[in-house]
Amino acid sequence: METPQEQLSKSSQAVDEKVLRGEVEKVIYRNEDNGYTVFKFNLSDGSSITATATVPGIKRGLPGIIRGHFEHHRKYGRQFRAYSFTPIKPTTKDAIKSYLENSRIKGIGPKTIEKIIAKYGENALEAIEKDPKAVAKIPGVGKQKANLLHEALIKVAEERESLRFLLENDISPLLAGRIYKLYGAKTVEIVSQDPYRLAKDLKGVGFATADSIALKLGLEMDSPKRLKAGCIYALEKSAETDGHCYLPFDALIKKAQMLLDIENIDLMPYIRELVKEGGIIDKDGALYLPKLAKAENYVGRFVANRCRKFSKPKIPPETIDAAIKDMESQLSLRLSQNQKDAVCAAAQYPLVVITGGPGSGKTTIIRAISSAYRSAGLRVLLTAPTGRAAQRMAQLCDMPAYTIHRLLKFDPVSRKFKHGPNNHLIADLIIVDESSMIDISLAASLFSAISEETTLILVGDKDQLPSVGPGTVLTDILSVAQVKSISLTQIFRRDENSIITSIAHSVNSGILPKIPIPQSGVTADAYFIPKNTPEEIINVVKALVGGQISQKRGIDPDDILVITPSNKGPLGTVTLNKELQDFLNPKSSLGDEDEIVYGDTVFRLKDKVCQRVN
Repeated sequence: METPQEQLSKSSQAVDEKVLRGEVEKVIYRNEDNGYTVFKFNLSDGSSITATATVPGIKRGLPGIIRGHFEHHRKYGRQFRAYSFTPIKPTTKDAIKSYLENSRIKGIGPKTIEKIIAKYGENALEAIEKDPKAVAKIPGVGKQKANLLHEALIKVAEERESLRFLLENDISPLLAGRIYKLYGAKTVEIVSQDPYRLAKDLKGVGFATADSIALKLGLEMDSPKRLKAGCIYALEKSAETDGHCYLPFDALIKKAQMLLDIENIDLMPYIRELVKEGGIIDKDGALYLPKLAKAENYVGRFVANRCRKFSKPKIPPETIDAAIKDMESQLSLRLSQNQKDAVCAAAQYPLVVITGGPGSGKTTIIRAISSAYRSAGLRVLLTAPTGRAAQRMAQLCDMPAYTIHRLLKFDPVSRKFKHGPNNHLIADLIIVDESSMIDISLAASLFSAISEETTLILVGDKDQLPSVGPGTVLTDILSVAQVKSISLTQIFRRDENSIITSIAHSVNSGILPKIPIPQSGVTADAYFIPKNTPEEIINVVKALVGGQISQKRGIDPDDILVITPSNKGPLGTVTLNKELQDFLNPKSSLGDEDEIVYGDTVFRLKDKVCQRVN
């Protein structure tokens, strides 16, 4: 697959590619996350242009060659869109002076630079790099300043050579910058010896990228290093895309062979070797990544230690009864016996699981339990995997609620949680809503931050789709007979004219639901529209999203969401998103100015997007 940089390169060549030589006058803007840089570039003919590039290492005073094309930005006017920036050594006295001054080497001022240039002229950089002792003898320079200059230029040379090595192996400039930032002077050595380390050490670099680099560096298809890395990748891929915590031997071998594009190589010896090295954990024939095995073991121990009833309830029975009566009064309804049992269980067990379908009263239980604990003067924390769920908890319970990541205080720099086994959350009760969405890794992180004295209530719908990440935590905990669990079966939240809840419960009960077909005189909040071909279905979706739903239901088009069960195929997310984008948000008369192309995807102004990574 072509990188965005390569695609941009081809695009640039098709629109009058230019090669310009000059020097960076100043950096106007830089995005440190992706390397996107806007800079002023002084050309060799004395003129100046504004240029943009997604390339690491661009800094003031740096001479170089840029390749790309001119374009007109609607807001900022004429700009040069560069898809490559090749640094070059300055060759004139003025360029060398500018280069060294703008390098801003601590302890090195303009006078020191002038003295060195006065002595060596256009060979000043070469003298600093190759003979710092001679440079130190210049009056007013000395050994310390000469060494500072020497070390700075050596570091620049190392960076230049490292980036050149990476770029020559078809690594994008952005990724090359990230690799050098991680490995520094050892970049060439590490990447040459074990390119698969990139997949382990650098977030966002997968096996496919590392494997491509390895093969270009001359590694054989059947290299043991490649085969072992492929087995690890097969487990990672299975966890990320299929949600599996482990794979049996046969399944791992089959998946690894497919990913490695090999058939006749026996991978069993390499898997055994990985098990000996600790790269894979073998639990009675179930093969895990170490981090998932550790997470699963922790969650198992946590649950096993919380199955026994407290010797004495945390909350007196009269406080529980008062909370139930107060909730019934506020909502003008009577709680079911199951709901009352759930409130009572929350005071009697260190771990309680409350499950039920839509409209079964789970939110009411959360309110009642949190109210009972607070009435007893105890500390309560509310949390959920998503911001929307946490926001709803906060509104209904009239107290703060947090996403799990925010509750545990995720540090984006270290990529770790501040709360954990050595820094427990301070609370007598923690209620987690939408628990079916929690994967095994997040569950282990959350549970490790809960002390033995804290009660944990997990609330969720066991019939919802499992978490995107590996594991089926809620379902697995419910399968443990010793865990105290309450199943809410009575339906409370059902609009008189709504059939969605009935459909959901029919499906869960294994009953074919009755869904009306749109016709005159039939009004419902769910319809079944029979169509025979993908083309017919796409046309119906366009008609519904493009106006029929808004006109008939008064729903804002921005609040309409199309869901499909797959990514690929004629009705997958890829095809549907493109069809709907062209229909709802077609290319404007301004052309490319309102678009960003990334790979095969076109993003336009006013597109609805889904942020998939925090």
